[in-house]
Amino acid sequence: MSYDENDSSSISILNGTTNSTNPTQAVLIAFQIGRTISCFCIIFGILGNITLIFTISRSSFLYFPYGLLLLFISTFDIIRLISTIIYYLLQGKIIPLTLSTLTIYVTLYRYPKNVTNWLKVFLAIERFIAVKYWIKNRYNIHSNHAKTLNRLRQRKLLLIILILLLCSLISQHPNLIPYRFISTRIDPLRLLIVNKPNPNFYYANHLFNGILFTIISYIILDDLLPIIILIICNTCLLYQLRRLPTITSKKLADSIYILFFLTIFSIFIIPRSFLVVFNLYTNPEYINDTIISVVFHSFQGLEMINSAITGYTCFLSCRALRKDLIRNLQIIFRRNNNVLKSSIIELKTVSQERS
Repeated sequence: MSYDENDSSSISILNGTTNSTNPTQAVLIAFQIGRTISCFCIIFGILGNITLIFTISRSSFLYFPYGLLLLFISTFDIIRLISTIIYYLLQGKIIPLTLSTLTIYVTLYRYPKNVTNWLKVFLAIERFIAVKYWIKNRYNIHSNHAKTLNRLRQRKLLLIILILLLCSLISQHPNLIPYRFISTRIDPLRLLIVNKPNPNFYYANHLFNGILFTIISYIILDDLLPIIILIICNTCLLYQLRRLPTITSKKLADSIYILFFLTIFSIFIIPRSFLVVFNLYTNPEYINDTIISVVFHSFQGLEMINSAITGYTCFLSCRALRKDLIRNLQIIFRRNNNVLKSSIIELKTVSQERS
């Protein structure tokens, strides 16, 4: 994550009374903890999400709106985890920090996070519709009409996802413009990427307001609004789940529990949004660099859990997904064993012919 370096009314959190140019021990410890958690989440998160994509793409889940949404969520979670790799490569100066590399990082960080949060909202709405559909059509769920309706829902969902991708791209468009900033650097006190905004930057023939854009895009559209909707939808779903018949409740419970756990871990992204709000309206003279840095780096690692946990949450909460994973692994192992056996037989045949 990068911050803008402005005057006292901006989100710069440099402490003017600090004379040292080196981070404190507390900042270094928090940075190492955040980096360790992030590395752990990157490795196991990418592995879990790839496994989930593999399982859904080779099972009947792919033909249901619910499975399709999980497929897109896990895909953008992988992109989000990759952006963290770029972040720490920039911090380690392995990749040079320029306006171009900063633009690439910010895009890979902000865009998939926005898309993933709203995909979870779509997943909650889809589950709510599914619950209502089960209540009204519980005896006709396997009819031809139900299957046709499900295919129509899937097509509509693909169109909605496409619209979401375009809308998210439009909302993040200012992040794609490198000359929105004059310069960028790594602050030695806080170990954060700090950007100096361009005061003469015009967007759509209007002077760009970076603070207003941060509030609307980063805080409201990216984090707060979708998570609030998720919490409301989860409350309604859990209430509706209790009203369903026992058999129907068991069939829908797994998917609702997946959404519930994904919502819980999504809350980890909120603190850094409030941190930005706090910096926007607080005089930098009253902010302690150490406290801000420790909070930021700690939640940097915790926020990664939100992207890393998707695959594991789905497998732990849904028995059908676990069965499909085991079945696909068995098919792969059997195929490899057959190839190995055929290779051994061919080698024996060739050796016997030569002898």
